[in-house]
Amino acid sequence: MDVTFFAEKEGCDINSFDEVPENSVLGGGRFTKDQIGDLLGCFKCSASALSDNLWILPTSFSENLAVIDDEQLKNIAIDWADEHSWENTNVNSMDLAGHLLELKYAYLSHSNKRVFSLFE
Repeated sequence: MDVTFFAEKEGCDINSFDEVPENSVLGGGRFTKDQIGDLLGCFKCSASALSDNLWILPTSFSENLAVIDDEQLKNIAIDWADEHSWENTNVNSMDLAGHLLELKYAYLSHSNKRVFSLFE
């Protein structure tokens, strides 16, 4: 499933990628909802589902993402790759680290907004 992370003000109601403002896209990839849930677990938080395909990530995730050291983020990627949702997938933790680093640096210019994930 395709997942798009984007930054927006609370209260957004987006149902497809075409509705996401281009300048708010932070990154994404092919992840399952379980894999994104496990990522949030590595940050010791969980998302709130606004609809079946739209999640709002907690403020604590955004705050941590903005200040976390790159090496710590790489370690989170290693932990994330060890989660149950990646079992039997041959995932590369450095690929996951690349996704997380992209997300972090894209988010820095949107640090006053919430992070959402859209599943399509």
